[in-house]
Amino acid sequence: MDNIHVFDNISDKELEKMMICFKSQIKTFPAHEQLLSSSASANQIGVLLSGEADLIKYDYDGYRSIIEHLTDQDIFGHLLLQPFDETPMEVVSCTNCQVLFFDYKCLIKRCTHACTHHSMLVNNVLQIFSSKTRQLHTRLNILSQRSIRNKLLTYFRHLAYEHHSDSFILPFTLNSMADYLFIDRSAMLREMKKMRDENLIQSKGRRITLQHHE
Repeated sequence: MDNIHVFDNISDKELEKMMICFKSQIKTFPAHEQLLSSSASANQIGVLLSGEADLIKYDYDGYRSIIEHLTDQDIFGHLLLQPFDETPMEVVSCTNCQVLFFDYKCLIKRCTHACTHHSMLVNNVLQIFSSKTRQLHTRLNILSQRSIRNKLLTYFRHLAYEHHSDSFILPFTLNSMADYLFIDRSAMLREMKKMRDENLIQSKGRRITLQHHE
């Protein structure tokens, strides 16, 4: 299924009107900057117009876990952070980012003009939430694997499926991938070396190639 973007089927002219109605604003951020925190009070929705970012959770010992990697046209906001109110979370830019912010209330309130583009936006957001639910199921399947090797292989096979190729570029650095898979970085690197030695994978930097055996 093709990825749904938040502004699909909305013309530039309609988008301009809607953004004025929503009192939206566009902000730019350098890499490694906080875009949103669960401790902030504003009920904002963010749309990543360009760049990449991570949704990060911190446990009580200060260790971080990457909950989601965000790319172009992904959405984030307090609506998605609410189940984690008691756990510190933040969205942090991985690269230079441009983000469009608008108030969540503008999304859910009934438009007095019954604008079709407003309805289309709500429909797109609902489809995005549905897609995020499917992604969560995939993530749970990866994390439920009982060994580091099986977590890595399940994750790599998922990326190969997404890219329609046995060779692909990791969306993370190796450090971040360890945080995403909830595993110790040193143990992960040792396991990847064993997998290379056993010719299960080839790797060079962030490029991974799955090897098939008869």
